[in-house]
Amino acid sequence: MRTMYKKQKKDNQPKGSPAWMTTYGDMMTLLLCFFVLLYSFSVLDAAKFEQIMSSLQHSFLRDQGVLEMSEHPDTSEEEVELEVMEEPIDMFYQSYLAVKSYLAEAGLEDEIEVEYEERGIVLKMSDAVFFDSGKADLKPESKELLEHIAFVLEQLPNRILVEGHTDNVPINRTMFPSNWELSVVRATKVVRHLTEVKELPADRFVAMGYGEYNPVDTNETLEGRARNRRVNIVISAMEEE
Repeated sequence: MRTMYKKQKKDNQPKGSPAWMTTYGDMMTLLLCFFVLLYSFSVLDAAKFEQIMSSLQHSFLRDQGVLEMSEHPDTSEEEVELEVMEEPIDMFYQSYLAVKSYLAEAGLEDEIEVEYEERGIVLKMSDAVFFDSGKADLKPESKELLEHIAFVLEQLPNRILVEGHTDNVPINRTMFPSNWELSVVRATKVVRHLTEVKELPADRFVAMGYGEYNPVDTNETLEGRARNRRVNIVISAMEEE
């Protein structure tokens, strides 16, 4: 009598997970790294912004280490720890660097030229940023720029001078008999927006009109006249008695 044996089939399938699981795992790892990088970038930007505004607040207000962030078009309210230098050197110049860095972070380098002068920190803007030719009504699109300017000025206790400048082309209109009137009214319109709309203290502001008599370039060319038509906002370096 023959004994019957069942022939067992060899298992040819490889041991462990299927091959597609390796590819899937690699893809998940790459995605995780990608999102970690995105998060680290966002944290870096926020830290950089906080450092800029902490420097700005400390330079002018000489606080004791805490900056209370006021409302801003691109930020929320929060407290930021501040490192206080034991021996600060030229604090007003440090404030200039903070203002310049903030406006650069806001992408306003093309609209606002920032200069450090003996009289103070000067924000220089073309009149075309705010006004149409021969007019003194603020353009609607200039309001966003003034949001950022107001945010900077809100951190500072210094007196603010707003200067209107024109070229030498006669205007001779009923509302503006000369460039004197045009330059003064333009400066006043900027001041009124900052004090009435943005509610900055009015006693800190001075509106001044220079007409055509303080040019920074020649009035013989189109480019020169365009440079002469400007609005300056001066953060005064002089301390009030």
